[in-house]
Amino acid sequence: MFSGQVSIKYISNKPALKSPKNWNAALDLAEGDLYLLLHQDDWFHSEHALSKFVYAFQDPSIDFVFCRNTAVDEDGKQKILQSMPALLSKLTERPNRLVLSQVIGPPSNAMFRKKIRIRYDENFIWLVDVDYYSRVLKAGHTYKYVSEHLVSIGIHADQTTEFCRANPDIIFKENIQFAVKMGAPAFNDILIYDYYWRLLRNHHIRTPADFERNGLPLQSVPKVINQIFSMQKKISPRLLQVGAGSKLFMAISYLGRQLNKKQ
Repeated sequence: MFSGQVSIKYISNKPALKSPKNWNAALDLAEGDLYLLLHQDDWFHSEHALSKFVYAFQDPSIDFVFCRNTAVDEDGKQKILQSMPALLSKLTERPNRLVLSQVIGPPSNAMFRKKIRIRYDENFIWLVDVDYYSRVLKAGHTYKYVSEHLVSIGIHADQTTEFCRANPDIIFKENIQFAVKMGAPAFNDILIYDYYWRLLRNHHIRTPADFERNGLPLQSVPKVINQIFSMQKKISPRLLQVGAGSKLFMAISYLGRQLNKKQ
């Protein structure tokens, strides 16, 4: 269809590379001024999608552009995945909050200038894009949000997202690894603290063996996570599952940590 109109290079990795190593290899091979990683199960929503991405870069101060994060299931039903729209305008100030809601979306949903030399952390699967975007933002790169459905994110049973959801140990382990990368100051944000409070609660972490079960020796767990763990051990599991009660205990734990820091 595009023969003679665009120059297309097909490169086959031998042996095959798994994501995100494959993504990094593609970025290293990219030759243009702009790039977008379009996954095999995603597609452009309209014939003008690429031009709208490119148009947003007319402002030379913009380093990357992302659009409305729209998923499409196998029946063609659309769902907008940006569950925290207020975060869209505060990503520069609150990059760690991407762990609360991945408002940018998967790699297919964003276009970058080639000058961004940051690469995906190949130790992640579940939080690989959250970690990537947070590091891009922390490096001072600026963004523009286009409130249009430019890319359709395919949702199906065979994708990595569904594999991770079926293996909660991966989700738990990567969240703890991300906590290590964020560092203790990130937990001064009560929303981050609450996120990890709920993470331990929902994964029923009650003993050091529960960390081991998820592939994490207790000595590898950040001090702040250990503090949350120690607090939750004092509370009965049944009481901890009561929303209002859990929120109260979380607030007490958070305030106690803040007070201890000042002493």
